[in-house]
Amino acid sequence: MQREIFLAIRVDELSYSEVAVLHSITVTEVEQHFAGALRILDRHMHERHHKWWQFWR
Repeated sequence: MQREIFLAIRVDELSYSEVAVLHSITVTEVEQHFAGALRILDRHMHERHHKWWQFWR
C-alpha cells in the first residue's frame, strides 16, 4: 500500500485527496502511508555508506 501511494503521489502527481478516494481511505491514512514510504527510503539510503559516485564508472 505504501508503495502504491508513494507512486501515485510522486509519479502520477495525484493529490492526497485523490489518492484517498482511489484507495477508499482517509487523507490522514494517505499521509501516514506516504510518510512510512519516505521513512523506508530514508533508512535504505542511509544504511549504505558507499560513495555512490564510485559506482558510476
